Amino acid sequence: MFRDAHNILILAHPGHELRIHHWLEMNKPTVYLLTDGSGGQMASRVHFSKDLIDRCGARSGAVFGEISDKDWYASIMAGKNDLLVKTIQTIIDDAPKNYPIQIVADALDGYNPMHDMAWFIGKIVHHQIKQKATAFPFLASAATTNVQGSVELSIQLNTEARARKISAVESYMPLAEEARRILEQDPLAFDEEKLISQSFDWQAKYDPLWEKIGRQRVNDGIYSDCLTFQQHVKPLVKDLITDE
Repeated sequence: MFRDAHNILILAHPGHELRIHHWLEMNKPTVYLLTDGSGGQMASRVHFSKDLIDRCGARSGAVFGEISDKDWYASIMAGKNDLLVKTIQTIIDDAPKNYPIQIVADALDGYNPMHDMAWFIGKIVHHQIKQKATAFPFLASAATTNVQGSVELSIQLNTEARARKISAVESYMPLAEEARRILEQDPLAFDEEKLISQSFDWQAKYDPLWEKIGRQRVNDGIYSDCLTFQQHVKPLVKDLITDE
């Protein structure tokens, strides 16, 4: 990436770092995990990510999987921004003050609400840091396939880097099945890594897949209420992104 920059990687779930494993090896970022990855399974994946990050020579940040998805959802649905603001400030306080900063976050993909929250948090952190320090353009890493954005960096993995990435994926047992599905959908996942830039139109209607799934689960009696972008997410993040 950018020479002499301190790299910050903000991810919704442990395991997303596998998508850009070689970038991790090359840039050794400080990695922040918003959730523990337990989802509906109630089993944390944080220690798998901690081991992987250590092997890459990267660093675990001050926000590292202490909160579950369910707790995040409850906070967002209640309209409370305490957790959001605390998370943002903790990341900012943890960043070095005398280095240019490169921030990368999960891409805005509409697939999972915490993926989108990671992007918004990355955007807010980027805006606040660049008020006081040098911050290179905010970039994103797609945790899923077919995510829209302009490719800003493409890394072609050589044989050795590809082998290390495959080994890392195979060692990350909770995601073995998910990795297999991603590879079926994206055969180049082990050969190329990309960072993209994305923009967001606050005036346009945003209809994420995660919201449709939530509404269906309410209809099926699985959920009692549904997280929505317009009612829950937008009011929390919009006021904190003051450069758009």
